[in-house]
Amino acid sequence: LEDLSKIVNECSNRRASKEGFYSCFDSFSSSASFPATVAIRLSPDSLLLGRHIVIVVCARLPRNKLRMDCEENVGKESLVLIKQGAEARVFESTFVGRRSIVKERFSKKYRHPILDVKLTLKRLNAEARCMTKARKLGVCTPVLYAVDPLLHSLTLEYIEGVSVKDVFLEFGANGIVEERLDDIAAQIGEAIAKLHDGGLSHGDLTTSNMLVRSGTNQLVLIDFGLSFTSTLPEDKAVDLYVLERALLSMHSSCGNVMDRILTAYRKSSKQWSATFNKLAQGSTSIIPLLKKPTLFSNFTKMVFSFWGYA
Repeated sequence: LEDLSKIVNECSNRRASKEGFYSCFDSFSSSASFPATVAIRLSPDSLLLGRHIVIVVCARLPRNKLRMDCEENVGKESLVLIKQGAEARVFESTFVGRRSIVKERFSKKYRHPILDVKLTLKRLNAEARCMTKARKLGVCTPVLYAVDPLLHSLTLEYIEGVSVKDVFLEFGANGIVEERLDDIAAQIGEAIAKLHDGGLSHGDLTTSNMLVRSGTNQLVLIDFGLSFTSTLPEDKAVDLYVLERALLSMHSSCGNVMDRILTAYRKSSKQWSATFNKLAQGSTSIIPLLKKPTLFSNFTKMVFSFWGYA
């Protein structure tokens, strides 16, 4: 721990480059005798260098002998598992006294340890950037409290409310409340338009990734884990197409909710025409064109493959 602390402090003082960090690590590691479990306690400034620290330390120590503990003592907070997906676990916790959500990206055992760390950190940073960009574009998202490159986690604002999925399912069971349906559909269309006009595609637009905040009925978009920057109308059309498929499969009893969303999208977006042209091609042109890589990004093809259309 003492040797690793020297490394961290040295790198923080020098704002070392990656090469400088490697040489710094080598100078200490040659004489270091690491214990069975190593705890790395970093200052906030040192977290800026966390990417290089994690990669190097994980490469030189057995993964089962490495325990990382940040200054915020995240591991000691009470974590209540809410949901687990293919890429991450979502916990309810507290952050400086506030109720919060912790989204942790876990490692994949089938990947090489160094590659796994690099990919996980890359996707973690991309999600944080996309969420921050969406907020700057005027889309309501959870406040990003912290990014932990050591634990591969994001700490987010806890949103009091229900998912749009639950609201629409309730409409299906108890009858549609037209005013509320119109309000939610309008907010969805406006939010997507802001994302797309700002060059951002959500990548996973389903009603499970939309929340309605209690009290204000404000729409909040969550889960930017598959988001990416793109100005291509094809990618924007895929966003809308995925949402349309989700609505048809889960909320067919809500009637023409997609038409209401597209109406709001058209009113809010300055670039709606090109996107709608691609969306209108739908099942006749978009799916066959998936085999032409010059017309679609790899992500677009991955989404269609996931939904069984590739």
